[in-house]
Amino acid sequence: MPVIKDQQNIDEIRKRLYDRNAEGIKSTRHTLTKVTTDVSRGWGDVRKIVTTPAPSPEFKNPDEVDIQPLEITPVQKKRPYRKYILLASVGFFTLVAILSSVYLFFGVNQISAKNISLTISAPFGIAAGDSLPLQISVSNQNSVQVESATLIINYPSGTKTANEEARDIYEERIPIEVIAAGEALNIPTSILLFGEENEDKEIKASIEYRVSGSNGTFFKEAEPIKVKISSSPLVVKVESVEKVSSGQEIEIKIILQSNAAAVQRNLLVSASYPNSFIYSESDPKPVYGENEWLIDEIQPRSTKTIILRGRINGLAGEEAEIKFSVGTPRSDNQFIMGSTLSKTQTSYTIERAFIEVGVEINQDKDGTAVIDKGQDARVKINVKNTLDESIYDMRVEVTPKGNLVRDNQLVIDGGFYDSGSKVISYEVSGTPSLAEVRPGETKTFEFIVKADPNQTTGSFDVSTSVFAKRVGESRVSEQVVGTAIAQAKYSSEIDVSAQVGRNDGNFADVGPIPPQAQKETTYTITLVAEAGINDTSNMTLTTTLPQYVTWLDKYEGEGSVVFNTVNKQLLWSIGNLSAKTQKQLKIQVSLLPSVTQVGKTPIVMGVQELKATDRFTEVNLRAQNIALDTKLSTEAGFNNDDGKVVSGSTN
Repeated sequence: MPVIKDQQNIDEIRKRLYDRNAEGIKSTRHTLTKVTTDVSRGWGDVRKIVTTPAPSPEFKNPDEVDIQPLEITPVQKKRPYRKYILLASVGFFTLVAILSSVYLFFGVNQISAKNISLTISAPFGIAAGDSLPLQISVSNQNSVQVESATLIINYPSGTKTANEEARDIYEERIPIEVIAAGEALNIPTSILLFGEENEDKEIKASIEYRVSGSNGTFFKEAEPIKVKISSSPLVVKVESVEKVSSGQEIEIKIILQSNAAAVQRNLLVSASYPNSFIYSESDPKPVYGENEWLIDEIQPRSTKTIILRGRINGLAGEEAEIKFSVGTPRSDNQFIMGSTLSKTQTSYTIERAFIEVGVEINQDKDGTAVIDKGQDARVKINVKNTLDESIYDMRVEVTPKGNLVRDNQLVIDGGFYDSGSKVISYEVSGTPSLAEVRPGETKTFEFIVKADPNQTTGSFDVSTSVFAKRVGESRVSEQVVGTAIAQAKYSSEIDVSAQVGRNDGNFADVGPIPPQAQKETTYTITLVAEAGINDTSNMTLTTTLPQYVTWLDKYEGEGSVVFNTVNKQLLWSIGNLSAKTQKQLKIQVSLLPSVTQVGKTPIVMGVQELKATDRFTEVNLRAQNIALDTKLSTEAGFNNDDGKVVSGSTN
């Protein structure tokens, strides 16, 4: 269509547009371009846009216009060269890894642990305590030398060095340094091996080394060897009963027998007790606790005996075992077993008691009676035959033990007291009824322990043993035993005392003596708390001050003091107090008497109450002291009337 440049042309066009007889005007279409675009996979592969001009068809009617479709030339993909490089690298490294593994696996490298040989040589068996020779062989079959080599030998528990010191040894490290290619070394050593007869002891060895040009440490182990202990230099035997009644004391003999040709020195004997065994005593006495003994030496082919006594306390039918071990102690602790030479044990079964024994002290049947100081103790022993058959020739032995028991303070009914052995015995000769005790029959025995005013301890024990004979089905006599133990504890007494004074201790008292109405006079009060025959704990003293007495907050002594200004109560916390000892407290108070108190001796401190716990009997103890007034001691130079209040106008 022609370009319209002015209004005339516009009008001409408008006229043609609305003219029904006007012919159509042909126009030429704009030329279209064919564009081909290649989309690159990377930034560096950008294709240029290729433009191909298309022929311009003549303008036709809209219905005759032929529109050609846009053709896009496909972009041919280009494989990146980096992918080939990556695949080639992976393949190369995989090949190297495979070749290296094969190289190492088949041992064709210069250094390999398979090319190092390590062996241990020793006798198959040896007597415990004898010197054991060892031979360690090591050889290097590699084509290069090994460096910084160290031989490590691990020994079983209880091994000692073969030198004069004979110390415990668990691991030995022997430096070798360099082992040349193809070199073989033999390294000798020796030890003392201990253990029980027929016990196997395992010895291990290994070697640590390095190679030139490497910081790594390599390791090679030898095949462990076992050495049998052919014989023990010591044999342990135990002699004891197999059946026992609960409450019965038994005796155990531990016999150590030397099988060695040399003197056995410094031997440790250790016992392990069950819960039902209560240690009483032993000969010789233990060196540690109640179950460790040291034997200085045993001569060749000789024996040593330890006699052990204990009381059995358990249920009928219960079985128990006492274990014993003998060996050499550790060099750093003589009470710990280093190596064991021999072990043994003894067992027993608790049977139902044939004789039932009960002890009462002042009608207390619990086994522990608490008796007030100064009170006599009446002991009653009841013995009952629990069998279904009679028992014969009964003998009862009672042993009262303790510092409270005095020979001249015992009152015995029907028995005989042996002052040498300290035993009260009841036998058929003195009590004919003991010749036969029928089934279910009970015999009673009594005696009195009178109180000792000079007693130095707070208790005594009563140990009772009963012996008799019975005839069983086999018609063989056997000894039956019943036992019982009871204890009497004397309760301690505590005491409190107090005194009013002047200028006592570090306090300076002021004011008139005798006190005057409406004038202040100060006093120093001394309080003393004392324990009796037993130690005490948690001891406290409490008291109060009257309204007209003032607390000056001045005191000195042991323990702590707290004063309540509201109720005017004083609390003195004394704490623990040993038997027969005392503690004291001094305080200063001020008295302001009233005219109504003229001619009277006023109270300056109320009743003092002392409380404590008896640490032996675990009972609560109490003691009191009367209230204190202003009366002063005549021994200190005061008159009898110096405590009475006088009128102020008189003086």
